[in-house]
Amino acid sequence: PLAVRLLASILLFSSLITLLSTALQIYLDYRHDRSEIDNRILQIEASSLDSLNNSVWLINPEQIQLQLNGLQQLPDVAYLQLDTSFDERFSAGSPPPPKTPLVSRYYQLEHTTPEGEFYQLGNLQLHISLEGVYRHLQERILIIFMTQGVKTFLVSVFILYLFWFLVTQHLATLARYATNLTSERLNLPLSLRRKARRSGDELSQVVQAINGMRLSLLKDIARRENAEQALAELNSELEARVTQRTAELEQSNQELNQALSTLKNTQTQLVEAEKMAALGNLVAGVAHEINTPLGIGVTAASYLRDQAQLNLRQHEATLTPAQSRFNALALESSELITGHLQRAAQLISAFKQVSVDQSSERPRPFYLREYLDEIILSLSPRLKQLSPSISIDCPADLSLNSYPGALYQVISNLIINSLIHGFGQRTDGKIDIVVTALGASPAGQISLIYRDNGCGIADTIKARLFEPFVTTRRNEGCSGLGMHIAYNLTTQLLQGQIHLCQATATGHQGACFELILPIQPGQGSAPED
Repeated sequence: PLAVRLLASILLFSSLITLLSTALQIYLDYRHDRSEIDNRILQIEASSLDSLNNSVWLINPEQIQLQLNGLQQLPDVAYLQLDTSFDERFSAGSPPPPKTPLVSRYYQLEHTTPEGEFYQLGNLQLHISLEGVYRHLQERILIIFMTQGVKTFLVSVFILYLFWFLVTQHLATLARYATNLTSERLNLPLSLRRKARRSGDELSQVVQAINGMRLSLLKDIARRENAEQALAELNSELEARVTQRTAELEQSNQELNQALSTLKNTQTQLVEAEKMAALGNLVAGVAHEINTPLGIGVTAASYLRDQAQLNLRQHEATLTPAQSRFNALALESSELITGHLQRAAQLISAFKQVSVDQSSERPRPFYLREYLDEIILSLSPRLKQLSPSISIDCPADLSLNSYPGALYQVISNLIINSLIHGFGQRTDGKIDIVVTALGASPAGQISLIYRDNGCGIADTIKARLFEPFVTTRRNEGCSGLGMHIAYNLTTQLLQGQIHLCQATATGHQGACFELILPIQPGQGSAPED
């Protein structure tokens, strides 16, 4: 028990303190007694040695023995012995037995005459016993131990009772309360049978802590019951949630698959754009190199034709039939050469348009619906022959900050392709342009869908539609560069996308293209020639 351990600790600590204090007290008493003995020896040396020297020098045995007996009467002096140089021995007291604690001193007796002569008179032995000192110390130790033992016992009993009264009995009450505490008895508070205190002590804090824990347990039990009820309700809804989460997971998988498909399409478009740009740069480079000698050829052929016409007009009357025929053939050949060279120059000019790097246009803001009307108006001479019906569905307030010249060339190429390849000689052609905003300005995009009701695009060229020189009417003078130019302008300068609509790709009549264009392409000046 705590009381027994407390009593044992008090007794052990008190005994240790008693031993230490007793040892210190005994040591101090011993030092005091030894100091008195040393003072007594000094007194003997100061007062008795000279008289003994005179008594021995005067050879007065009675006086010597009398002095020795007097010294032996001093406290703790056990035995004195004087041996003279005349073989005489005087003593006082009895010799101490062996192993008796003694303090011994030895003195040489000598005498010096007035003439300065020195004589050795004998030896004096002084033995002082320490038995009295030790006996006194033993008595002190016994008294100290008895008094300290009684005091320690009384203090220990009082502390033991006080500890029981203040702590132990209340700890037993706490133990019984904790042993009997169950969930059904949590409503019973803990209280100790003692006087009320103004300020709480440790036991009061323990009682408050236990009662607080009891209230916390009651709250926890209430929360647990509520949680069990909520868990039961949650279990009833678990199946529905699992079904909902499964549907959401399937939707997420579909979105991921769609994103992956979009990424692959974007990758394909980027590769295709790079290929088209490389082909365009190649064609533009070749056109640039051929343009100079072709221009010289056009100049020379034109000069030859002019000279042949002039010679024919000036000397027509004087020419022989052979010369006239020669001039006619020369004129016909020069006109043929000039026509074909001009046709080649036009083709080279179209080649040079393949590269979007030839445009020096700067981006500017414009309203798309208004600009599409301007494009249709500018193409009215070309549209007059077939007069197709053109409808534009575009918000009037939709504004772009882009390259209107490039957009003009793309739209005009699509319309001209519809006139040449889609409608042929039909006069019931119809063209629809539908524009939809895909995001807010300036970070958004627009979708421009161009659709006609022509004969459509042959399946053999759908995969190569945007490559240069791809055409089905090369024998009618078509170069096959219109869609390639439109593709390069859309993907590079306008920074958008162009592709066949899904309906056209599945074989429906008519051509359909979709352009995805940013409302505001990347900042920076347009490429210059």
